[in-house]
Amino acid sequence: MKPNFILILTILFFSNKIQGQIHSNFVNKNDKEIQNAVEFHKKYLSEFQNGSTPNYSKYWHKKDCEKYKNPDAIVYSISSDYPTYNFGNQKTIFYARKNKDKNDKTHTIIHLKTLFGDIDSLQKITIFAITNHYIKIDNLGNVLNFVRPFEIHKDLYTTTQNKNITYHYPKHIIFNPEKSDNLIVQIRKFEKEWEFNPINFEYFFTNTQDELGEMKGLDYFLGMEQSTPSGMAFPDEKIIYCSGNGEGYLHEVLHLYLNPLYENSPVNHGLIYYLGGSLGYNFDELIQKMNDYLVKYPETNLSEFENIFTKDITLNIYNVVTGLLCKIIYEKEGVNGVKRLLKYKNFTDLFKIEFKINKKDWDFFLKTNFKKYSSNKK
Repeated sequence: MKPNFILILTILFFSNKIQGQIHSNFVNKNDKEIQNAVEFHKKYLSEFQNGSTPNYSKYWHKKDCEKYKNPDAIVYSISSDYPTYNFGNQKTIFYARKNKDKNDKTHTIIHLKTLFGDIDSLQKITIFAITNHYIKIDNLGNVLNFVRPFEIHKDLYTTTQNKNITYHYPKHIIFNPEKSDNLIVQIRKFEKEWEFNPINFEYFFTNTQDELGEMKGLDYFLGMEQSTPSGMAFPDEKIIYCSGNGEGYLHEVLHLYLNPLYENSPVNHGLIYYLGGSLGYNFDELIQKMNDYLVKYPETNLSEFENIFTKDITLNIYNVVTGLLCKIIYEKEGVNGVKRLLKYKNFTDLFKIEFKINKKDWDFFLKTNFKKYSSNKK
């Protein structure tokens, strides 16, 4: 999940638990093929309720389901653990157009646009997403399956293979092999040190969030306007999506390796911050940002770091604090020490056993170490 949206997503989650109806408001309502596609789309969306997801094989092509556990790139675009389709009580299909399938003229593609939004008691409108879905219809008017937006617009993208990474990116981007090779070097070093085997994965990247949304099939999604480097990783599919950091987004790659083993560890994401940085900053820069933040907001009580909401959207206090803990242990004991750290279920035990301190002393301990490591880099 994007770190600067944790508070927003918490609020939205509790305000949008009731799923609203899906409305239709487009011109060609009497077209039978469009009607069939709309009903297919509505049924699909209705299955994303109460924390469940559909049986994708009922809606997507067999080859997509064989390749991906979740073939729909839109599902986790706002949050990595809460479906885009569950945001908002006002869902409206407002656009429907028929086109011939460019790859098979006997089939038709129905293009649907859907707005996911909400209207509060003061009649203020919040838009969470505007999606594009493409539905294939056979020559008898029967619905076949969804088609991935990337496949519909694949003439806009280029694919480049480097070792175990398959890159996909807009054609206007000039691929940087040096940056890609440097990422490979970092991955190999990590694999050797942590005893991981190489992973073959797909790496979708763009310059901006707008371009990344378009690649997935979104005209808009909550947070699209942020300009800092950002990304999401999906270990089950072995895919990362990222923008703003080109061919070398180590942070998201590390999620592919570490999440399957350590996702439930309270320090897993902090470890990834330590090893791969975040939002375009390396970890030394994040330590400096954290120390500067503490100078600016001296009232910050790091004994409560688990529940502090940052005043700087480019600084996730929780992940930088847990990254610092990984750094301290790594510099003393290496990977084996960090692997031990990843086994803890809570921070009370972690601090008490590893650092011999109780919660009331966390604040002093952490601030002292942030100041120490920040000073070391000056």
